[in-house]
Amino acid sequence: MNPFILSNEAQEFINDNLNTDIHKILLKKSPFAEISSKELVEQIESKAKAKQKLPTWFATKNIYYPNKLNLSQTSSEISANYKFSLLEGDDIIDITAGLGIDSFVFSKKFKNVIHVEKNEELSAIAQHNYIQLKATNIKCISEDGISFLKNTPESFDWIYIDPSRRDKNNKKVYYLSDCEPDVTLHIDFLFTKSSNILIKTGPLLDLNNGLRQLKNVKEIHIVAIGNDVKEILWVLEKGYIEEPLIKTINIKNEIEQTFQFQFSQEQSSISTYSQPQNFLYEPNAAILKSGSFQYIAEYYNLNKLHSNSHLYTSKKLMSFPGRIFRILDILDYTKKSIKGISKANITTRNFPDSVEKIRKKFGLKDGGNSYIFFTTNKDQKLIVISCIQIFE
Repeated sequence: MNPFILSNEAQEFINDNLNTDIHKILLKKSPFAEISSKELVEQIESKAKAKQKLPTWFATKNIYYPNKLNLSQTSSEISANYKFSLLEGDDIIDITAGLGIDSFVFSKKFKNVIHVEKNEELSAIAQHNYIQLKATNIKCISEDGISFLKNTPESFDWIYIDPSRRDKNNKKVYYLSDCEPDVTLHIDFLFTKSSNILIKTGPLLDLNNGLRQLKNVKEIHIVAIGNDVKEILWVLEKGYIEEPLIKTINIKNEIEQTFQFQFSQEQSSISTYSQPQNFLYEPNAAILKSGSFQYIAEYYNLNKLHSNSHLYTSKKLMSFPGRIFRILDILDYTKKSIKGISKANITTRNFPDSVEKIRKKFGLKDGGNSYIFFTTNKDQKLIVISCIQIFE
Protein backbone atom coordinates (compact mmCIF):
# COMPACT_ATOMS: atom_id res chain seq x y z
CA MET A 1 0.00 0.00 0.00
CA ASN A 2 1.09 3.52 -0.73
CA PRO A 3 -0.29 5.70 2.12
CA PHE A 4 0.06 8.87 0.04
CA ILE A 5 -2.83 7.65 -2.14
CA LEU A 6 -5.10 8.28 0.83
CA SER A 7 -4.23 11.97 1.04
CA ASN A 8 -7.07 14.41 0.40
CA GLU A 9 -5.38 15.74 -2.72
CA ALA A 10 -4.82 12.30 -4.26
CA GLN A 11 -8.36 11.17 -3.44
CA GLU A 12 -9.76 14.32 -5.02
CA PHE A 13 -7.68 13.69 -8.16
CA ILE A 14 -8.92 10.07 -8.37
CA ASN A 15 -12.56 11.14 -7.99
CA ASP A 16 -12.19 13.92 -10.57
CA ASN A 17 -10.74 11.53 -13.16
CA LEU A 18 -13.05 8.52 -12.94
CA ASN A 19 -14.28 9.23 -16.48
CA THR A 20 -10.94 10.40 -17.91
CA ASP A 21 -9.06 8.45 -20.57
CA ILE A 22 -6.49 6.61 -18.44
CA HIS A 23 -3.94 6.58 -21.28
CA LYS A 24 -3.69 10.35 -21.04
CA ILE A 25 -2.88 10.05 -17.33
CA LEU A 26 -0.27 7.34 -17.98
CA LEU A 27 1.48 9.50 -20.58
CA LYS A 28 1.69 12.48 -18.26
CA LYS A 29 3.94 12.96 -15.28
CA SER A 30 2.15 12.28 -12.01
CA PRO A 31 1.07 15.46 -10.19
CA PHE A 32 2.24 13.84 -6.94
CA ALA A 33 5.88 13.17 -6.15
CA GLU A 34 5.09 10.17 -3.94
CA ILE A 35 2.57 8.51 -6.30
CA SER A 36 3.32 7.16 -9.76
CA SER A 37 0.97 7.62 -12.71
CA LYS A 38 0.54 3.85 -12.78
CA GLU A 39 -0.64 3.82 -9.16
CA LEU A 40 -3.13 6.60 -9.87
CA VAL A 41 -4.50 4.73 -12.88
CA GLU A 42 -4.89 1.53 -10.85
CA GLN A 43 -6.98 3.40 -8.29
CA ILE A 44 -9.06 5.15 -10.96
CA GLU A 45 -9.73 1.96 -12.93
CA SER A 46 -10.67 -0.08 -9.89
CA LYS A 47 -12.83 2.61 -8.30
CA ALA A 48 -14.71 3.13 -11.57
CA LYS A 49 -15.38 -0.60 -11.75
CA ALA A 50 -16.48 -0.65 -8.10
CA LYS A 51 -19.34 1.78 -8.81
CA GLN A 52 -21.51 -1.06 -10.08
CA LYS A 53 -19.82 -4.06 -8.51
CA LEU A 54 -19.19 -2.68 -5.01
CA PRO A 55 -21.49 0.30 -4.44
CA THR A 56 -20.87 0.39 -0.67
CA TRP A 57 -17.12 0.62 -1.22
CA PHE A 58 -17.60 3.24 -3.94
CA ALA A 59 -19.75 5.39 -1.66
CA THR A 60 -17.29 5.19 1.26
CA LYS A 61 -14.48 7.71 1.62
CA ASN A 62 -10.79 6.72 1.63
CA ILE A 63 -11.25 3.21 0.28
CA TYR A 64 -7.99 1.78 -1.05
CA TYR A 65 -8.42 -0.32 -4.18
CA PRO A 66 -6.28 -3.21 -5.46
CA ASN A 67 -5.43 -3.49 -9.15
CA LYS A 68 -8.26 -4.32 -11.53
CA LEU A 69 -7.25 -8.00 -11.85
CA ASN A 70 -7.64 -8.56 -8.11
CA LEU A 71 -10.89 -6.61 -8.18
CA SER A 72 -12.23 -8.71 -11.06
CA GLN A 73 -11.64 -11.87 -9.04
CA THR A 74 -13.60 -10.73 -6.00
CA SER A 75 -17.30 -11.25 -5.35
CA SER A 76 -19.76 -8.52 -6.18
CA GLU A 77 -21.90 -7.17 -3.36
CA ILE A 78 -24.96 -8.79 -4.94
CA SER A 79 -23.41 -12.26 -4.91
CA ALA A 80 -21.93 -11.70 -1.43
CA ASN A 81 -25.37 -10.79 -0.12
CA TYR A 82 -26.75 -14.00 -1.58
CA LYS A 83 -24.13 -16.01 0.35
CA PHE A 84 -25.17 -14.05 3.45
CA SER A 85 -28.67 -15.52 3.11
CA LEU A 86 -27.30 -19.09 3.26
CA LEU A 87 -25.35 -18.88 6.50
CA GLU A 88 -26.10 -18.81 10.23
CA GLY A 89 -23.86 -18.85 13.30
CA ASP A 90 -21.46 -16.87 15.46
CA ASP A 91 -18.01 -17.59 14.03
CA ILE A 92 -16.88 -17.84 10.40
CA ILE A 93 -13.45 -17.97 8.80
CA ASP A 94 -12.70 -17.00 5.22
CA ILE A 95 -9.41 -18.74 4.39
CA THR A 96 -8.94 -17.22 0.91
CA ALA A 97 -10.31 -13.80 1.71
CA GLY A 98 -8.67 -11.51 -0.86
CA LEU A 99 -10.12 -8.00 -0.80
CA GLY A 100 -12.69 -9.28 1.70
CA ILE A 101 -16.05 -8.40 0.18
CA ASP A 102 -17.60 -11.64 1.40
CA SER A 103 -16.04 -11.28 4.86
CA PHE A 104 -17.49 -7.79 5.18
CA VAL A 105 -20.99 -8.99 4.33
CA PHE A 106 -20.61 -11.96 6.72
CA SER A 107 -19.71 -9.51 9.49
CA LYS A 108 -23.28 -8.19 9.41
CA LYS A 109 -24.58 -11.56 10.63
CA PHE A 110 -21.71 -13.29 12.48
CA LYS A 111 -20.25 -12.08 15.77
CA ASN A 112 -16.69 -12.91 14.75
CA VAL A 113 -15.16 -13.06 11.28
CA ILE A 114 -11.58 -14.08 10.54
CA HIS A 115 -10.19 -12.83 7.24
CA VAL A 116 -7.15 -14.89 6.18
CA GLU A 117 -5.21 -13.81 3.10
CA LYS A 118 -1.65 -14.87 2.31
CA ASN A 119 -1.01 -11.85 0.06
CA GLU A 120 0.28 -9.27 2.55
CA GLU A 121 -0.72 -6.27 0.48
CA LEU A 122 -4.29 -7.49 -0.06
CA SER A 123 -4.54 -8.27 3.64
CA ALA A 124 -3.38 -4.76 4.53
CA ILE A 125 -5.79 -3.20 2.02
CA ALA A 126 -8.70 -5.19 3.46
CA GLN A 127 -7.79 -4.22 7.02
CA HIS A 128 -7.64 -0.53 6.08
CA ASN A 129 -10.95 -0.68 4.23
CA TYR A 130 -12.73 -2.40 7.11
CA ILE A 131 -11.81 0.57 9.31
CA GLN A 132 -13.35 2.94 6.76
CA LEU A 133 -16.44 0.70 6.56
CA LYS A 134 -16.68 0.56 10.38
CA ALA A 135 -16.57 -3.25 10.41
CA THR A 136 -15.09 -3.82 13.85
CA ASN A 137 -15.69 -7.57 14.22
CA ILE A 138 -13.33 -8.73 11.46
CA LYS A 139 -9.82 -9.92 12.31
CA CYS A 140 -7.33 -9.84 9.42
CA ILE A 141 -4.47 -12.35 9.30
CA SER A 142 -1.87 -12.51 6.54
CA GLU A 143 -1.09 -16.21 6.25
CA ASP A 144 -1.88 -19.26 4.16
CA GLY A 145 -5.42 -20.26 5.12
CA ILE A 146 -4.85 -24.01 5.40
CA SER A 147 -1.70 -23.47 7.46
CA PHE A 148 -3.54 -21.10 9.79
CA LEU A 149 -6.29 -23.66 10.38
CA LYS A 150 -3.71 -26.35 11.13
CA ASN A 151 -2.04 -24.16 13.73
CA THR A 152 -5.10 -22.75 15.50
CA PRO A 153 -6.98 -24.61 18.24
CA GLU A 154 -10.19 -22.80 17.28
CA SER A 155 -13.13 -24.33 15.45
CA PHE A 156 -15.82 -22.42 13.55
CA ASP A 157 -19.49 -22.54 12.67
CA TRP A 158 -18.56 -22.07 9.00
CA ILE A 159 -15.48 -22.21 6.79
CA TYR A 160 -15.70 -20.24 3.55
CA ILE A 161 -13.30 -20.93 0.67
CA ASP A 162 -12.98 -19.23 -2.70
CA PRO A 163 -10.04 -21.12 -4.27
CA SER A 164 -7.95 -19.15 -6.73
CA ARG A 165 -8.69 -20.17 -10.30
CA ARG A 166 -5.29 -19.10 -11.60
CA ASP A 167 -2.07 -21.10 -11.60
CA LYS A 168 1.46 -19.95 -10.81
CA ASN A 169 1.73 -18.45 -14.31
CA ASN A 170 -1.52 -16.50 -13.76
CA LYS A 171 -3.38 -18.63 -16.31
CA LYS A 172 -6.98 -19.61 -15.64
CA VAL A 173 -7.74 -23.14 -14.45
CA TYR A 174 -11.14 -24.81 -14.37
CA TYR A 175 -10.90 -27.99 -12.29
CA LEU A 176 -11.16 -27.96 -8.51
CA SER A 177 -7.98 -29.98 -8.16
CA ASP A 178 -6.06 -27.32 -10.14
CA CYS A 179 -7.20 -24.44 -7.93
CA GLU A 180 -5.27 -23.03 -4.98
CA PRO A 181 -5.82 -24.36 -2.41
CA ASP A 182 -6.81 -27.77 -3.75
CA VAL A 183 -9.82 -28.29 -1.49
CA THR A 184 -10.21 -31.88 -2.69
CA LEU A 185 -7.07 -32.75 -0.68
CA HIS A 186 -8.18 -31.00 2.51
CA ILE A 187 -11.91 -31.82 2.93
CA ASP A 188 -11.39 -34.33 5.75
CA PHE A 189 -9.15 -31.93 7.63
CA LEU A 190 -11.53 -29.00 7.11
CA PHE A 191 -14.35 -31.02 8.65
CA THR A 192 -12.29 -31.27 11.84
CA LYS A 193 -12.51 -27.48 12.10
CA SER A 194 -16.15 -26.98 11.12
CA SER A 195 -19.24 -29.02 10.35
CA ASN A 196 -20.22 -26.56 7.62
CA ILE A 197 -18.18 -25.54 4.58
CA LEU A 198 -19.14 -23.15 1.79
CA ILE A 199 -17.01 -23.34 -1.36
CA LYS A 200 -17.25 -20.87 -4.23
CA THR A 201 -16.21 -22.05 -7.69
CA GLY A 202 -16.25 -20.49 -11.13
CA PRO A 203 -19.24 -20.80 -13.48
CA LEU A 204 -17.46 -23.19 -15.87
CA LEU A 205 -16.99 -26.01 -13.37
CA ASP A 206 -19.04 -29.07 -14.40
CA LEU A 207 -21.47 -30.02 -11.63
CA ASN A 208 -20.88 -33.74 -11.99
CA ASN A 209 -17.11 -33.24 -11.80
CA GLY A 210 -17.56 -31.16 -8.66
CA LEU A 211 -19.72 -33.83 -7.05
CA ARG A 212 -17.14 -36.50 -7.86
CA GLN A 213 -14.35 -34.48 -6.21
CA LEU A 214 -16.23 -33.26 -3.13
CA LYS A 215 -18.00 -35.12 -0.33
CA ASN A 216 -21.02 -34.41 1.88
CA VAL A 217 -22.49 -31.92 -0.60
CA LYS A 218 -25.87 -30.80 0.72
CA GLU A 219 -26.73 -28.03 -1.74
CA ILE A 220 -25.40 -26.53 -4.97
CA HIS A 221 -26.37 -22.92 -5.71
CA ILE A 222 -25.91 -21.60 -9.24
CA VAL A 223 -25.90 -17.80 -9.02
CA ALA A 224 -26.52 -15.65 -12.10
CA ILE A 225 -26.65 -11.86 -12.13
CA GLY A 226 -28.39 -10.26 -15.07
CA ASN A 227 -28.66 -13.69 -16.74
CA ASP A 228 -24.91 -14.23 -16.55
CA VAL A 229 -23.74 -17.08 -14.29
CA LYS A 230 -21.15 -15.63 -11.92
CA GLU A 231 -20.44 -18.42 -9.44
CA ILE A 232 -21.38 -21.82 -8.15
CA LEU A 233 -21.70 -22.29 -4.39
CA TRP A 234 -21.22 -25.70 -2.78
CA VAL A 235 -22.72 -26.19 0.69
CA LEU A 236 -21.02 -29.09 2.48
CA GLU A 237 -22.30 -30.50 5.78
CA LYS A 238 -20.31 -33.00 7.81
CA GLY A 239 -21.87 -36.45 7.62
CA TYR A 240 -24.46 -35.50 4.96
CA ILE A 241 -25.08 -38.47 2.65
CA GLU A 242 -28.43 -37.67 1.01
CA GLU A 243 -28.90 -36.43 -2.54
CA PRO A 244 -27.94 -32.74 -2.89
CA LEU A 245 -30.46 -30.07 -3.79
CA ILE A 246 -29.67 -27.96 -6.86
CA LYS A 247 -30.82 -24.36 -6.50
CA THR A 248 -30.72 -21.84 -9.34
CA ILE A 249 -31.07 -18.11 -8.91
CA ASN A 250 -31.01 -15.28 -11.44
CA ILE A 251 -30.89 -11.80 -9.92
CA LYS A 252 -31.80 -8.81 -12.07
CA ASN A 253 -32.97 -5.39 -10.94
CA GLU A 254 -33.58 -6.75 -7.42
CA ILE A 255 -35.92 -9.43 -8.81
CA GLU A 256 -34.94 -13.03 -8.11
CA GLN A 257 -35.92 -15.93 -10.36
CA THR A 258 -35.46 -19.19 -8.47
CA PHE A 259 -35.87 -22.85 -9.27
CA GLN A 260 -34.70 -25.97 -7.49
CA PHE A 261 -34.57 -29.70 -8.12
CA GLN A 262 -32.59 -32.88 -7.56
CA PHE A 263 -30.83 -34.86 -10.23
CA SER A 264 -33.11 -37.84 -9.59
CA GLN A 265 -36.10 -35.67 -10.52
CA GLU A 266 -34.41 -34.63 -13.75
CA GLN A 267 -33.53 -38.23 -14.61
CA SER A 268 -37.04 -39.54 -13.97
CA SER A 269 -38.84 -36.78 -15.89
CA ILE A 270 -40.17 -37.42 -19.39
CA SER A 271 -40.70 -34.45 -21.68
CA THR A 272 -43.61 -34.00 -24.03
CA TYR A 273 -43.02 -32.38 -27.41
CA SER A 274 -45.07 -30.15 -29.66
CA GLN A 275 -44.84 -27.60 -32.40
CA PRO A 276 -44.60 -23.96 -31.20
CA GLN A 277 -47.92 -22.91 -29.68
CA ASN A 278 -48.89 -19.46 -28.35
CA PHE A 279 -46.01 -18.77 -25.98
CA LEU A 280 -42.27 -19.46 -26.06
CA TYR A 281 -40.11 -19.88 -22.93
CA GLU A 282 -36.33 -19.55 -22.70
CA PRO A 283 -34.76 -20.67 -19.38
CA ASN A 284 -32.38 -18.26 -17.65
CA ALA A 285 -28.64 -18.92 -17.64
CA ALA A 286 -28.60 -20.48 -14.16
CA ILE A 287 -31.14 -23.14 -15.19
CA LEU A 288 -29.27 -23.87 -18.41
CA LYS A 289 -26.09 -24.35 -16.37
CA SER A 290 -27.92 -26.68 -13.96
CA GLY A 291 -28.89 -29.10 -16.72
CA SER A 292 -32.56 -29.28 -15.74
CA PHE A 293 -34.07 -29.62 -19.21
CA GLN A 294 -36.74 -32.29 -18.59
CA TYR A 295 -37.94 -31.64 -15.05
CA ILE A 296 -38.47 -27.93 -15.62
CA ALA A 297 -40.84 -28.71 -18.49
CA GLU A 298 -42.76 -31.13 -16.30
CA TYR A 299 -42.81 -28.72 -13.33
CA TYR A 300 -44.24 -25.81 -15.36
CA ASN A 301 -46.43 -28.02 -17.58
CA LEU A 302 -44.68 -27.03 -20.80
CA ASN A 303 -43.83 -28.84 -24.03
CA LYS A 304 -40.33 -28.93 -25.48
CA LEU A 305 -39.72 -28.02 -29.10
CA HIS A 306 -36.89 -30.54 -29.48
CA SER A 307 -34.82 -32.72 -27.15
CA ASN A 308 -31.73 -30.54 -27.73
CA SER A 309 -33.26 -27.08 -28.20
CA HIS A 310 -34.11 -26.29 -24.55
CA LEU A 311 -36.93 -24.03 -25.66
CA TYR A 312 -40.44 -24.59 -24.35
CA THR A 313 -43.96 -23.72 -25.43
CA SER A 314 -47.56 -23.67 -24.20
CA LYS A 315 -51.04 -22.64 -25.28
CA LYS A 316 -51.75 -20.80 -22.01
CA LEU A 317 -49.40 -18.30 -20.40
CA MET A 318 -47.44 -19.83 -17.50
CA SER A 319 -45.06 -18.36 -14.94
CA PHE A 320 -41.47 -19.28 -15.73
CA PRO A 321 -37.91 -18.47 -14.52
CA GLY A 322 -36.62 -16.98 -17.75
CA ARG A 323 -37.72 -14.94 -20.72
CA ILE A 324 -41.29 -15.36 -21.99
CA PHE A 325 -42.42 -14.47 -25.51
CA ARG A 326 -45.71 -14.31 -27.35
CA ILE A 327 -45.34 -16.13 -30.66
CA LEU A 328 -46.41 -14.08 -33.68
CA ASP A 329 -45.43 -16.37 -36.53
CA ILE A 330 -43.58 -19.56 -37.41
CA LEU A 331 -41.53 -19.32 -40.59
CA ASP A 332 -39.45 -21.57 -42.79
CA TYR A 333 -35.71 -20.99 -42.85
CA THR A 334 -35.70 -19.38 -46.30
CA LYS A 335 -34.99 -15.92 -47.67
CA LYS A 336 -38.53 -15.73 -48.99
CA SER A 337 -40.04 -16.29 -45.51
CA ILE A 338 -37.81 -13.75 -43.77
CA LYS A 339 -37.92 -11.15 -46.55
CA GLY A 340 -40.17 -8.73 -44.66
CA ILE A 341 -37.93 -8.59 -41.55
CA SER A 342 -35.05 -6.08 -41.49
CA LYS A 343 -34.22 -5.64 -37.80
CA ALA A 344 -34.52 -8.04 -34.85
CA ASN A 345 -32.92 -9.56 -31.77
CA ILE A 346 -31.71 -13.00 -32.82
CA THR A 347 -31.22 -16.12 -30.72
CA THR A 348 -30.15 -19.56 -31.96
CA ARG A 349 -30.87 -22.83 -30.14
CA ASN A 350 -29.93 -26.20 -31.63
CA PHE A 351 -29.34 -24.57 -35.01
CA PRO A 352 -26.51 -25.14 -37.52
CA ASP A 353 -25.84 -21.48 -38.39
CA SER A 354 -24.43 -18.82 -36.06
CA VAL A 355 -26.11 -15.50 -35.35
CA GLU A 356 -23.41 -13.72 -37.38
CA LYS A 357 -23.96 -15.98 -40.38
CA ILE A 358 -27.73 -15.50 -40.17
CA ARG A 359 -27.43 -11.71 -40.04
CA LYS A 360 -25.12 -11.71 -43.03
CA LYS A 361 -27.24 -14.18 -44.99
CA PHE A 362 -30.51 -12.27 -44.57
CA GLY A 363 -29.17 -8.72 -44.06
CA LEU A 364 -30.71 -8.43 -40.62
CA LYS A 365 -29.76 -5.56 -38.33
CA ASP A 366 -29.56 -5.98 -34.55
CA GLY A 367 -32.02 -4.48 -32.08
CA GLY A 368 -35.58 -3.25 -32.01
CA ASN A 369 -38.58 -4.85 -30.33
CA SER A 370 -38.78 -7.93 -32.52
CA TYR A 371 -37.28 -11.23 -31.42
CA ILE A 372 -36.49 -14.15 -33.70
CA PHE A 373 -35.50 -17.64 -32.58
CA PHE A 374 -33.76 -19.89 -35.06
CA THR A 375 -34.14 -23.47 -33.89
CA THR A 376 -35.08 -27.04 -34.78
CA ASN A 377 -38.53 -28.48 -34.14
CA LYS A 378 -39.51 -31.97 -33.01
CA ASP A 379 -39.62 -33.16 -36.62
CA GLN A 380 -35.96 -32.17 -37.17
CA LYS A 381 -37.00 -29.22 -39.35
CA LEU A 382 -35.21 -25.87 -39.16
CA ILE A 383 -37.73 -23.19 -38.21
CA VAL A 384 -37.82 -19.48 -37.44
CA ILE A 385 -40.05 -18.24 -34.61
CA SER A 386 -41.03 -14.55 -34.71
CA CYS A 387 -42.22 -13.21 -31.36
CA ILE A 388 -42.39 -10.31 -28.92
CA GLN A 389 -41.06 -10.43 -25.36
CA ILE A 390 -43.67 -10.09 -22.62
CA PHE A 391 -41.63 -11.04 -19.53
CA GLU A 392 -37.89 -10.86 -18.86
